[in-house]
Amino acid sequence: MHLVQGTCRLSGSLAVYAGATDPGRIRRCNEDNLLLLPGAGMFAVADGLGGLDAGDVASSTALAHLRDLGSSRRPGDEGGGDAVSQLGATIAAVNRRTYEHRLALGKNMATTLALVQFGDGATLAAHVGDSRIYRWHDHHLIRITSDHSLVNALFEQGALTASQARQSPQRHVITRAIGAEPTVLPSITPVIVVPGDVFLLCTDGLTSMVADEDIAACLRTGPAGDIGRAVSRLVQLANDAGGHDNITVIGVMIQD
Repeated sequence: MHLVQGTCRLSGSLAVYAGATDPGRIRRCNEDNLLLLPGAGMFAVADGLGGLDAGDVASSTALAHLRDLGSSRRPGDEGGGDAVSQLGATIAAVNRRTYEHRLALGKNMATTLALVQFGDGATLAAHVGDSRIYRWHDHHLIRITSDHSLVNALFEQGALTASQARQSPQRHVITRAIGAEPTVLPSITPVIVVPGDVFLLCTDGLTSMVADEDIAACLRTGPAGDIGRAVSRLVQLANDAGGHDNITVIGVMIQD
């Protein structure tokens, strides 16, 4: 595991961030990737679909294009425009580039994507697939995203209980992915940011191994302000639980 840490200004406040990715204890290839673009106020994780030909290529292609698009952006660039529409257009371009790369390679590949885009006017959380975004706010862990997965759809319809959903052999079947089709529909959620908030982005290598209440306990009991230590601890918890999948975690803490 290689931990990357830093400080920046986000939404008018000082912020600290940390990100790490780890192959886990079972898989040799790490098909996860992460993107840290603090100057653009953008952070993202991607998890290449393991059952397909080139999950690592899909996740790296998607985030490389997102980096290209985000590198010219600065927080507040949305101005008076529609920030949600602009982010939707960015994700559409990332999907199109990944899909075109898939066709050029002749590979069956796709990836999840979860990103947070901080701005002076609006902060947005967006995702495609089952990589998640959480917000630690006022000592509570709030899941911002809802998995684009078969099992979650059945749970929301009342066809499965929460316990059945967690144990279902189909829990890794996702219903939306970057690069799977020429177009994709992301879920985009505006979020109000206040000092003390922590935003946690992660792939299912964490959430399939570590329960939400244990993630919350890690954030609650960790040293105040040490987001790097919390990220490292979460990766370790997933590995201690078996490390059945690749694990990627980004933490962003908004300070006073």
